[in-house]
Amino acid sequence: MKRITLFLLALCAALAVHSCKQVPEYYTTRVPIFRVLPPAGAADNTVSIDGKAQSVDFTVLSTEEWKAEVSGSEAFTLPLQTGGVGKTTVSLLAASNESGAVRTGKVSFFLGSELKYEFTVSQKEQLPYLEATPADVAVAADGDVFTVTVDTNQSAWAYDLGDAKSWITESGRTETTVSFTVPENTTGSRRMGEIRFYAVEAPELLSYVSVTQAVPATPPTDYILDVVFNADRSATDKSSLGMTVDNSRLDADVAVKYSDKFGRYVAQFTNEKIARSGLDTGYYLIPYKTTDPFGQKLADGFSYELVFCAYYDATATQVKPFSSTQAGGTGMCFRAKTGEINFECHVGGGWKELYSGILPVKNQYYHVVGTWDKVNGICNLYVDGQLTATLNTTGDFKFMDTSVDARWFGIGADPSGSDKGEASFYGEVVIARLYDNPMSAEEVKALYKLVK
Repeated sequence: MKRITLFLLALCAALAVHSCKQVPEYYTTRVPIFRVLPPAGAADNTVSIDGKAQSVDFTVLSTEEWKAEVSGSEAFTLPLQTGGVGKTTVSLLAASNESGAVRTGKVSFFLGSELKYEFTVSQKEQLPYLEATPADVAVAADGDVFTVTVDTNQSAWAYDLGDAKSWITESGRTETTVSFTVPENTTGSRRMGEIRFYAVEAPELLSYVSVTQAVPATPPTDYILDVVFNADRSATDKSSLGMTVDNSRLDADVAVKYSDKFGRYVAQFTNEKIARSGLDTGYYLIPYKTTDPFGQKLADGFSYELVFCAYYDATATQVKPFSSTQAGGTGMCFRAKTGEINFECHVGGGWKELYSGILPVKNQYYHVVGTWDKVNGICNLYVDGQLTATLNTTGDFKFMDTSVDARWFGIGADPSGSDKGEASFYGEVVIARLYDNPMSAEEVKALYKLVK
């Protein structure tokens, strides 16, 4: 048996050697790869370019060493003339053609000593030109600065604002650029203007830049909750839904003062110990049901607005000035790990946490807007009118819940699982609102202008 096994092993080895000897030579000889791709638009190995100074790029794909040469006009140069394995960009530099005639050159590519590719580059005569870019500028409703670049072979250029001089002003200039400032559009209608650029010594060389400015968005008023604090410490909902604001859980740590800054009464939560839990008192609550109009409007997308100031600098403790988050729900909180402003929304079976990166400063007011757009699947967080975080979402909104099947938004504290208050706040709440629809960025800015 042992002899048979040895015989079979020897036979297999012999067959393997014999098989290797039968491999044709073209299987073992590597054929070099060498390809040169011209710029887009090249035809029949001819590259046509205009008279401006520019770079013309060729792409070399190779498995061997190669070289490139340029011949013809001295206006064409080739900084990179050799290369190796891989993908390489070879740039032919063409100077501006002020010669008065078309000029040509050749770019040749060699693999070893063998010429493989050759391209003719034809450059037109450079005529007088002036080009201003971008040709179209869209300016935000609240104003902005934009810059125009002027490319010309003329010694001097200028511009004319025309009728737009009443709302567009120059704010800076270099040899090749000019910057303009546009203020907030308070006209009530879209503004449109056209800036004419021209060469001073050849005014027939023209280029136009069209400028449009949008109309400021109208602050949304589709409230489903609009809490107003009253002089007697009570609070009421001024939205069309007329939600009940339960004032029965107030205590001596809740006060109200009139704010000249905002022209309204604001709620003060004065217990200095933040993030207290198991609270029977010390906050407002707005009860709701998932089946009532309020709950139904939350379930198909909404916006959240809060204006607050904390009476302490940010600390890594979770505190919730206005929220409804217990095993679901939504609201703003200070992130437990950092203390930064954070918007929470429970969608698609999990929390969507939008971290702003902004740490609240003691006694400073902040305007916070969180939105959930169910149709487009996105959550956004804005702080003081600026987008600070965004997340994609899928699925349905999950409402908060408690052990006694109660749901409510708390102001000054968040609902706990046992239907008490927790994550208590130390500071002021100025505005606490919910809106029926997710706001646009322009609408958020419009709201911020009302309070800043």
